[in-house]
Amino acid sequence: MDSRFMGQDITHATEHYRAGRHDDALALVEQALHENANDCAALNLAGVILYGMGRLDEAEGRLSRLVTLDPLFFQARINLAVIQQAKGARMEAVAQFRMVAALMPERLEVQDRLGNLLHGLGDYAGASRHLRRSARLAPDDPDRRVLLSVSLMSNGEHAEACTILTGVLAQRPDHTDARNHLSACLLSLGRPDLAEQALCDGGPMPGADADVIARARLYRRIADEAGRPQLPDGLLVRAPFSVLSGYGDFAQHFVRSLMERGQTLRLAGLKGEESWRPFFADPILQAASRRLAEPLRSRLALSVLTPPLVEPIPGVPTVNYTMFEGPRIPDSWAVCSRGHDMVIVPTDSSRLAWIAAGHPEDRIHVCPPGIAPNPADAGAMPPSIMGPRGRPVMDYRVRVLNISDFVARKNLDGLLRVWLRATRADDDAILILKVGKGGASLAGEVRRLVEQGMRATGRRVEEAAPIALLTDRYDEQGIASLYAMATHYLSLSHGEGWDLPITRAGCLGAGLIAPRHSAYTAYLNDGVAHLIPCTTGPALMPYSNAYYPPFHGLDWWHPDEDAAADILARVIRDPVGERRDAARHLMDSFTWDAAASRLLDALDGVGR
Repeated sequence: MDSRFMGQDITHATEHYRAGRHDDALALVEQALHENANDCAALNLAGVILYGMGRLDEAEGRLSRLVTLDPLFFQARINLAVIQQAKGARMEAVAQFRMVAALMPERLEVQDRLGNLLHGLGDYAGASRHLRRSARLAPDDPDRRVLLSVSLMSNGEHAEACTILTGVLAQRPDHTDARNHLSACLLSLGRPDLAEQALCDGGPMPGADADVIARARLYRRIADEAGRPQLPDGLLVRAPFSVLSGYGDFAQHFVRSLMERGQTLRLAGLKGEESWRPFFADPILQAASRRLAEPLRSRLALSVLTPPLVEPIPGVPTVNYTMFEGPRIPDSWAVCSRGHDMVIVPTDSSRLAWIAAGHPEDRIHVCPPGIAPNPADAGAMPPSIMGPRGRPVMDYRVRVLNISDFVARKNLDGLLRVWLRATRADDDAILILKVGKGGASLAGEVRRLVEQGMRATGRRVEEAAPIALLTDRYDEQGIASLYAMATHYLSLSHGEGWDLPITRAGCLGAGLIAPRHSAYTAYLNDGVAHLIPCTTGPALMPYSNAYYPPFHGLDWWHPDEDAAADILARVIRDPVGERRDAARHLMDSFTWDAAASRLLDALDGVGR
């Protein structure tokens, strides 16, 4: 940070600050401000010093006062934006940077900071505008052009990114980041030959991304095998088999069901060819894992991925089984999807999200997955967990479960508000909240969310029914034991592509409470679940005016918290009278055999 110099005290204070004597510097600045509270140079330096001392609130206060006194003190605005960004007030920081960028467009530091900040907020188009200006202001800096290309790739603009990266390498052949990004970009454009060449021209280059090389070589081999009539026909399936995710779970189920129907398959993972055996819990898939890597003539490549992760293979039609949690997909997803021969989604909600973004209706099909009991749930026993008030969790009559990643889309802030409003300390009920995939820092984050919920509702945690917060890492059997505890499952999510936890709980007989939106409307109805009415609105972070980055500029659903609180209160007061059972409906209506049949029907004709 810079500062203006005015008066002897400020000069001496600056010298102390630069020498690391922050206390002495601050004392001199405070003396100057005591004599003249509107001394702009002193206010700016005070903000800088307080920031360096970690006293962010005080630093922000001084600089906010300064920009009110002198709106054109641009360095003070930059300093204020840096502090706001450090405090997590990113939209406020964006506003300050934008003002300076508009009035001083040649200020390179501001273009850099604003571009990188917008990229982190998910505004890839906005980030690209400022990073493009930054690259023009510093034409001899290859790193700035690489950052621009990364932003363009995030926005689905791979062709322009390739052009920029090729230009960087023409000037700096040793730029490893540019070379790795170029090869990944070329894979996204369906050019594995050029991707391998970019990394291995004359032999593997230092720092070359080995996973990209492996995938490029695999795709070239598959493209060659697709033209060899002596090989058996079959399907290539690429999915995150080695990653704990909903996409990986769907892919494994589809692979098993397709094999049971006699389909010849070959598998590829996120990194290329992988050793499948450790990743398959299913013994049938473990036994078949060797032949799942054998060559075949792929009539199409079926990915089970988000659109930006799909990598087309030359000469092999591209089909992607994917989903989205909101009313409209992001523009970057739309750009990627338009290059695919077919998009398959699990629900009509996702189909409408693609159509809303301009995707051709004749190139999108609906294929719901199956719903079946998880093998780990058979015989699972509830764990001995003590509630926060010294009473075992299993002693409560109503045990409401929610298992969610700690992301804004899951609306844990709304769930906590509803629990605080709907329940009373003497209710015979407990909320079992399992958050994230494990991590000590998560407990503090959730507690902060609880504190915000108390302020928003005006109710203390002690006034509501207890909450058992679980943030430790659990293995599959441990997760199964949590489901065994639940009498009910509650979701207030802003949107779901499918939601595996609620269907798993439903198969075990838990009563379900969920919003009436997105995937929930595909497998739940008023006869088998309590459904919460919803509206749509901006997809913002909890207690913030900033967009949730994956949904930048988009809407999602907002469950009616008054209605949710009323439903929850009725269920706790009379769990027997409010009982609704979804188990039979879920398992009878959504079998994996039917899912495989629908998938093959959707694929029929593609690539023939």
